[in-house]
Parts: sequence; structure tokens; C-alpha cells
Amino acid sequence: MIGIIKSSLPDGRSLSAAEALQAAAKLGLQGLLFNSLFDVSPTLDPAELAAARAEADRLGLEISSMLGIVNPALPARSQPIVDAGGGDIQAGIERLVELAAGIGIHDMFLIIGMIEDRFEADVSWQAQLDGVTELLGRCAPVLRRHGAKLLLKTHEEIATSEIVALVEQVGTDVLGVAFDPVNVLCRLEDPVAAAKRVAPFATQLYVDDAVMRFQENGIRRFLAPLGEGFVAWDAIRLLLPDAKVWIEMHAGQFAMAVFDRDWLKQQPPVAVEEFASVLAMAAKFGTREVPWDQAAPVARLTQALRRCLP
Repeated sequence: MIGIIKSSLPDGRSLSAAEALQAAAKLGLQGLLFNSLFDVSPTLDPAELAAARAEADRLGLEISSMLGIVNPALPARSQPIVDAGGGDIQAGIERLVELAAGIGIHDMFLIIGMIEDRFEADVSWQAQLDGVTELLGRCAPVLRRHGAKLLLKTHEEIATSEIVALVEQVGTDVLGVAFDPVNVLCRLEDPVAAAKRVAPFATQLYVDDAVMRFQENGIRRFLAPLGEGFVAWDAIRLLLPDAKVWIEMHAGQFAMAVFDRDWLKQQPPVAVEEFASVLAMAAKFGTREVPWDQAAPVARLTQALRRCLP
């Protein structure tokens, strides 16, 4: 199954659910992943949700959704979920899980926050991880009742070792991994090594590409057209042969002050071999100008489709 996240469609954020489904089908894709259930129905109207399901069925498309940001230690990050639960984040998660299951979505992904939440939040990163673990544990009975599994996405702020530990603590029957290789570079992890770590738990795979470029005091991730970056996609696909594939054109360029001693002390443990692998990517690209417009991520979509679709 090869689909696309709605925001990566041309003008995707402005499309209605039906328009986005039709656009995905027109591109020859097999699925559409909504950026949230609010993207399907801003009021979470069951009739509107059912209408999107019916349109997906008419077009022969699989659908999924992002749950949102789940972080009880920083509730402002999770405000839409809190609001869905009438002020209670657990009730919001459980309501969204139930509504999603009602239209055949059983695999919503989530993230914990943004890169600054790891280093700059008033609440420690470990306290944030502990809060997420405890909250998802309390949601486990509802997930089991609906045959649903949440998927923790590899995002810029979290290491894959932390994700694996969280999945194992909450339970692999209700929590899995959505693997996004371009993001693990921001934690100085080699994408293939990271894929090996998460392979037993990963059921979604997000497709994009990136390069690493040297800059003053460190390196920065820039996004690249699929096949022109440094992500070893052939090796990763072999490690995750059964994962659903979602095309996502990322937008963020993240800097890593890898030559700053204080910055390095704040990072999670990373294998020397992987650190060296990421630095080797930067050495290969050097300091030359990045030729791809980072402000126009959807411009990379044509090449991604050409490489992903038969």
C-alpha cells in the first residue's frame, strides 16, 4: 500500500476530505492519511466522518489519520485532543480512537512534541516521556476494545531507543511505531540502523529524502527529492517489507551543533558508528548551496510519485 499524507498533496491543507481523497486517487495512490480527524470533520460529526469513509470506499482507497500531539506534561501542545475530551486528554484520546475505529481507522500515529520541547521546556524530557507512557497505559483498555493501535512516530525530538522503550512499556498490542527516516537524522542516528531498532514494531513507513550540510558550528538537515538524498531506501524497505508506505514531503531544516561540547552533552546516547555515518553525509555534501527550494516541499512530490509508484 502506497498512500500520501493529506498536507503533502498540492494545496492539500485547503482541500476538503472528499477533494483530498479524489486528488490522491487521481495521482494513482492507494491511500490517504489525514493530518487529524478534525481534517475530516472540524466538528467530529459522525455523519461527515462516515461520508469520508464512503468516498474512500468508492475510490478504493485506504484511509488513516494522525491522532495529534500527545503530551500531558505540556497540555497546550495537545489542545485539540484535550478539547475533544471536554477538557480531559485521556477522554479526548479515547473519543478520537472510537470515532476513528467507527470509520475503519485502527492505526493513528502520534508525536510527543517539537524539537524544542526536548531541550527548552519547563518540564524535563524524561518527565514528558513518563507522562506519555502513563497516559497511554491508561488508554490501553479502550484501544484493545476497538482493535486499535497507536503508532509513535520517529520525530525530530525523540530517539528511536526511547520510542522502543516506550512501546515495550505500554504494550506492543496497543502501541507501535511509524518510522520516518529523515527525522532520525536530527537525533544523529543512521536511518538504516534506526530501522533495524524499530523493525519489530513498525507498521508505517514515511517516504522522503534529505541531505546533511556543514554550516558554522555544525550540520543542518535539508530535504531533497527522493533518490537524491542520503536515505538508503532500498535497505530500509527490505527491513520493513510489510509496512504501509506514506509519502510525506517534510518542510523543516534542523540544525545540529555537533561541534559544541555543551550541545552534545544534552543529546541522547548515540552510537559512534551512527554519529560518524551522519557526519559522513555532511562531508559528502560539504557546504555547497542546497539546490532545492525548502519553502516548496510539494515541489518534490512528482519525483516521489515517480519513484514510489509502479
